[in-house]
Amino acid sequence: MLLFMQAKLIDTHCHVHFPAYESDREAVLSRMREKHIVAITIGTAMENSRLGIAFAEAHADVWATVGLHPSHTTDAYQDENEGAVHEKKVSKEQLIELARSSKRVVAIGEAGLDFYRFQDIPDINTVKAIQEKTFREHLLAAYELDLPIVIHCREALPRLAELLQEEQNAGRAPRGVVHSFTGTWEEAKPLLDLGMYLAVNGIATFPLRKNQDPETAIDRTIERIPAERLLVETDAPYLAPSPYRGQRNEPAFVEYVVRHAAEVRGLSFDEFAEQTTENAQELFRLV
Repeated sequence: MLLFMQAKLIDTHCHVHFPAYESDREAVLSRMREKHIVAITIGTAMENSRLGIAFAEAHADVWATVGLHPSHTTDAYQDENEGAVHEKKVSKEQLIELARSSKRVVAIGEAGLDFYRFQDIPDINTVKAIQEKTFREHLLAAYELDLPIVIHCREALPRLAELLQEEQNAGRAPRGVVHSFTGTWEEAKPLLDLGMYLAVNGIATFPLRKNQDPETAIDRTIERIPAERLLVETDAPYLAPSPYRGQRNEPAFVEYVVRHAAEVRGLSFDEFAEQTTENAQELFRLV
């Protein structure tokens, strides 16, 4: 309880256990702590989920998750910031076993759908089927463990809403967060209606793309998300906010996301920080 009395912000999605921080991880954590931030470090494959758990067990202000990122199920791309990933599939049983290995695990994921890299693949339906099957394995694990699910969704928000609706129609009630949300209000509303939280990050601080309609900007969605369903994150080491765009991101930078979103919603920094911290505590049951 004392930890949360001191915590001002919760970075609900970062990867601080990744190789990207090998040279200065303690300095990164020190900057995080100076700003009274705690973090959830997200697993993207089983092996690095194990590393994330070990890291969380060694740091009282870090929690962990267990999951297989959807792109790993259908893509051979390797990211040096993340480290090598050799897994292509995972079962409900594997997820449950690893998640039960530590009380520091607070969610299943990240899991979900990522159709971004596959727009030109002729057999896109096979790719989608593989990702959807893996996503359902994560959902089943989350139900059995009564944990939230951390959802990655890129170029697939309508299909995600359909899948979650199918789950509800089958009598299951998924709870979780769609991380790195950048969609329009029309894309956000079905997910909110299904009980999801939405998390915003440094992308919200970027200027509009060339020729982008201002009404499609993420700020227009941030304005309308119910206060109790909004979370903040960094996705560090990726997606550093302005003024650090293009550099390696880190949990301390979540304050820039909070400042931007608070301004969009017409709130003070402290008001918005308090609300999003309470939301994270509620979803991930951190207290």
